Amino acid sequence: MSRPPALNVVPGRAAAVAAVLVASIPLTPGASRAQTEPDTVELAPIVVTVLRSSVRLDRLPFSASVMAGAELAEGNSGLFIEEALHGLPGVRVQNRYNPAVGERISIRGFGARSQFGVRGIKILVDGIPATLPDGQTTLDHLDIGSLGRVEALRGPAAALYGNGAGGVLLFESAPAGAGWRDEGTVVAGSDGLLRLQATSSGALGSAAYRISVAQHSFDGFRDNPTDSGEDPYSQATRRTINHGLTIPTSNGTFALQLSVLDLEALNGGSLPAELFDDGSNQAWGFNVRRRTRKDVRQGQGGISWRGALGGMEGTFSAYGVSRQLDNPIPTSVIDLDRKGGGVRVALGKAWQTATGPARVDFGAEGELQSDDRQNFANDGGERAALTLDQQERVRAAALFGQFQLPLASRLNVVGALRFDHFNFRADDRFTAAGNPDDSGSRAMAGLSPSLGLHIDLGDHGLFASLARSFETPTTTELANQPDRAGGFNPGLEPQRGWTAEGGLRGELGGDAAYDLAAFSSSLSNQLVPFEVPSAPGRRFYRNAGRSRVRGFEAAVRTALSSVLSARFAYGYVDARFTEFTLGDDDYADNRVPGIAPHRLETGLRADRGPWFGELRVEVRDAVPANDSNEASADGFTLVGIRFGATEVGSGSLRLSPFAGITNLTNVRYASSVVVNAFGGRFFEPGPDRGGYVGMSIIWDRGR
Repeated sequence: MSRPPALNVVPGRAAAVAAVLVASIPLTPGASRAQTEPDTVELAPIVVTVLRSSVRLDRLPFSASVMAGAELAEGNSGLFIEEALHGLPGVRVQNRYNPAVGERISIRGFGARSQFGVRGIKILVDGIPATLPDGQTTLDHLDIGSLGRVEALRGPAAALYGNGAGGVLLFESAPAGAGWRDEGTVVAGSDGLLRLQATSSGALGSAAYRISVAQHSFDGFRDNPTDSGEDPYSQATRRTINHGLTIPTSNGTFALQLSVLDLEALNGGSLPAELFDDGSNQAWGFNVRRRTRKDVRQGQGGISWRGALGGMEGTFSAYGVSRQLDNPIPTSVIDLDRKGGGVRVALGKAWQTATGPARVDFGAEGELQSDDRQNFANDGGERAALTLDQQERVRAAALFGQFQLPLASRLNVVGALRFDHFNFRADDRFTAAGNPDDSGSRAMAGLSPSLGLHIDLGDHGLFASLARSFETPTTTELANQPDRAGGFNPGLEPQRGWTAEGGLRGELGGDAAYDLAAFSSSLSNQLVPFEVPSAPGRRFYRNAGRSRVRGFEAAVRTALSSVLSARFAYGYVDARFTEFTLGDDDYADNRVPGIAPHRLETGLRADRGPWFGELRVEVRDAVPANDSNEASADGFTLVGIRFGATEVGSGSLRLSPFAGITNLTNVRYASSVVVNAFGGRFFEPGPDRGGYVGMSIIWDRGR
């Protein structure tokens, strides 16, 4: 499959794309929508908390964006994270439609090659870390149907978080109202999609609570090529309970977050080019015969307090997580019992200067992770001979500080410094029959400074920043070694880099807001996945010598009239190896696989009273699939629509019907690629045209 050099718009779809593009460009801004009209385009200053303090987005010296309100929640199926992140510049989601490995989220290309879950990005859900100390994140427990807000910081400039080069994502549930509100939702759609969810929120005296119980099921579309009796071989069922409680105290606010997850999912695997090009949606036969799947049980909880403390603002948080994983992959059955948790303490002080408000924050955090890992040979999905048995521990400690200072009335500077120290230790228990004891430890440390400047130009703001990133391998990446040895890979090093960026954001005529940013990252020891013939489907990792990532992002939101609004987000990422050799092969100047250079997302939305409709278009360039760039997944254009009404009716009982059509033009495409997969099994197919219908019933007892 060839790799085109430029943005690939699938023939026959260009007209739809052009129509939305024209609607997105504010050549003649329409009248502003009244503030009392529901679902208005939000052009007023937006406050973000991604720097652990409230900062106006239009004065932030880093690249950041927010998704909230109607665009985030209305009319979505509530099953896939990509629905919530559509239109965020620089943030990309490869939805593999395979809950056994999860959706792959990347920012500016970082995280685009993760084996499962999310890598290279720090993620918090309702203030509680979803990212473990070693840098890996799973979002199976995320209550997508109850999201109220997403903040994205693009790039490594938040030294308050650490151990990630891509940036930060903050997911927040919709806030509880003043009264009692109960909501039940049913969504049914193509490929056996079914979502059942019940949510209750409200106030108990001065406390506010929110609890959600949901079951999501998805048969999928991956046909079974064998006679094993399970067709399709892509079924998944996910059950979640999420609870949040907020209690005001005499000098602050206390919060409690709890979540429970039960997930069972089959893994259909990826396909070689000959099957994908023939239009097959079958599961990979070897995966079916080995009954690859994932069964997860997880519980997570966290507490936090924030308030006045001795003339300063104090923050304390603590969390814990327990996860049991039964995960047959093609060559092994992985049994993992994971425990983790951490504590964070910080102090902040704000004061007024002659040129504006200033602030300083500093603190420390410590985290622990313990993985009890056993690997067995895979005998048709059942455990055979034991091949690895070890206890893996991670201890992480960090010190950080950040200041925000107005150098002049229109010039602000934000600087930060963070020091991280990680200790990885493996205790090898698989020493019978002459196996050597591969126990050992690895220590990794990094200093991450960042500095950002913002110049206020009235309706516009100019910003620039420089930051250093530090990203360790995860325990899984360290433990997986091609020679099947125990312990940790002694040659796998952390990825380090510098990122410089600059941009301009502001308003045009009061009816449009724009955000432009350019960036350049220089990396050493970039973590690159690969497979070997003796273990197809199992991912191993090595370091590339040096690489660079350059690009730019552009986003525009505009009110075209009192009814129509439009948004546009475009991202270009040029990620290349600069020094990388394997044997006689020199990959210098090759594109880093797994990253589409061009990506465009647009949306045209109509609102009239409680009714809404939205057209979404996504255009993605070709994606190189291996280090040599000899294979790639072709670019594609996806068109989808969603429509419905929000809380129709009067009194305490209201209805919200909605529906959506996905892949409206029924294109054939690879939703994701598996980088450097053995045997050319690079391609994970996306579904054909589909749709869903849903209904929410709201009983608002606060009215």
